[in-house]
Amino acid sequence: MKSVKFPNCRISPARDNSRRQRGVTLIELMVALVVGLLVLGALIKVYVDMSSMYRFNEGLARVQENGRFALEFIRRDARKAGFWGCKSGFGTTICDQASFFPANVGNVSGADGLSDSISFRGAFDSGTPLEENMESGNGPSIARDPAVNLVVADGSLFAQNDYAVIADCEVADVFSISSVSGTAIDPAPARLGKAYQAEDETGSKYNDVRVWPARETTYCIRTGAGGTPALFRLIKSNTSQSAHTCAANGIEIVEGIENMQILYGVDADASGVDPSANPDGSGGDGIADRYVTWTDLTQTVANGDAYKIVSIRLSLLARSIENNLMTEPAPYTFNGTPTTPTDRYLRKVFTTTITLRNVPRQDPNPDWEANTDTGLAATFNCPT
Repeated sequence: MKSVKFPNCRISPARDNSRRQRGVTLIELMVALVVGLLVLGALIKVYVDMSSMYRFNEGLARVQENGRFALEFIRRDARKAGFWGCKSGFGTTICDQASFFPANVGNVSGADGLSDSISFRGAFDSGTPLEENMESGNGPSIARDPAVNLVVADGSLFAQNDYAVIADCEVADVFSISSVSGTAIDPAPARLGKAYQAEDETGSKYNDVRVWPARETTYCIRTGAGGTPALFRLIKSNTSQSAHTCAANGIEIVEGIENMQILYGVDADASGVDPSANPDGSGGDGIADRYVTWTDLTQTVANGDAYKIVSIRLSLLARSIENNLMTEPAPYTFNGTPTTPTDRYLRKVFTTTITLRNVPRQDPNPDWEANTDTGLAATFNCPT
């Protein structure tokens, strides 16, 4: 048998390819790992820095927002303080029939402490007009001991035991309500300062005779529900709340408010006389000559300094809700005192001066002294 040959075909022995196989050395592997770790570390650092910046910016925005909200809440009530009808302030003779005002204070009062508190008093809302005369007739014959209820346009503004004020441009009575029936309001005192008239003898309406809800609003600082300091507000609008305090019964309205300090602007030119003794008002030019604490103010309360307050200087210390927003404790100055905290909360100080709109003014010729229609003399006294 002959062998078969295949031209141009040659079977070669298997080649050794071991020399062509390549890998990485241990040094190259370690270098690659180091480079990868450096890149990963850089990415982690960027992430951590961005997260920290986000937390800081969010915390700062929240602190600023809380501070502005707190200032606005207090500012609104401060500007309403002392509104008692068409002639605001103690220029109107105010008969306090409900023990609404604490002794020796007027529209504004406060208390000093590690954190101060402040209270504002006045009528609020737009009120409702008196619809019927409390007693027929007008002029000097008006009785000051009315035996009828107050009939108003909207009785839904009031409830039993609420504080209320009725006022014209001469006299105002602050009283509590014994009952409400539809549009009829029964004042708790046996008699008011005068028999208020809704219309004259011809039937024309007196648009200035209205009835308003009255309330006392107090602000203070204490620990909130989340364990952080907060601004609390207590509104006393009912006799059932007479024993309530802001510290015990207040409602949390702005979290993160750590401290509140208040100075009271005193008009030194004012007479500073209790309005029960001087219904013309306290006089003065309405400009604060000095700012003092409530303690310094009440030390001379016999001179009527509580009735000379024309503005308040309010300082709030707002704090972040979360700790560790700062890389280290951040010093701050509050109420003139530098402080270095032991924590790393973010803090910001808010300060503003609020002018009281309804401050007493001296009127050398009070309208009610010369108004013969009312039958009121300069020696007018509230009923007792």
